[in-house]
Amino acid sequence: YGKDPQVHELINYIKKNYLERDLKDIDDINIINEYFDRAINENDPIYLLKAYTAETDFYSALNIHLAQLQLKDLTCPENLSRAYYTGIIARHPKLETLSYTGVVFRGMMITNEDLKQYKIGTRILTKTFSSTSKQRNMALTFLDYNIDANDRLSVICQYEIRNQRTALNIEDISLFQEEREVLILPYSAFKIINIKFDKDNSPQIEIELKECEPW
Repeated sequence: YGKDPQVHELINYIKKNYLERDLKDIDDINIINEYFDRAINENDPIYLLKAYTAETDFYSALNIHLAQLQLKDLTCPENLSRAYYTGIIARHPKLETLSYTGVVFRGMMITNEDLKQYKIGTRILTKTFSSTSKQRNMALTFLDYNIDANDRLSVICQYEIRNQRTALNIEDISLFQEEREVLILPYSAFKIINIKFDKDNSPQIEIELKECEPW
């Protein structure tokens, strides 16, 4: 990010060019602004994580915008605010103590068409922040069987996280500590190691992923 600019300048940039421009109409944006202000005033990026975990529309809006981005466009001026936010979360030394390695789980519903993209040996790159849990049973509670059940398959993904700062243990930051949440960061690479099918039970599919070696 250039010649080591102060983090508070980056946070101010995110506020001006993202919160106040693209997200000004989302519910509870005032709560998010307060967290960003505390991050600046207290010189602590933990409040940027708290903003993400807060029960507002911020995390869903951010992930929608990240999902729409191509990696090559991340440093375009109109996308810099998202790049700065992701970069601070991924690299700020004050968040080093939250770094997590180990196995985590994520429950999701996918379509049969989505399933075609998942093949053993395939490498995938996360584009958004992905909430997971250290507990398999907790991840299963996030399966939503009410969404077009006829065209949806229940899936549990098991991620083996091997590298520092790929994921952050935010259990003590989250409002819902019982979820034992671990946050996998954008642009993390995983390889599909195994896929198990059991169409008569739930989850119907189990996908095992192992983090790739650092580039």
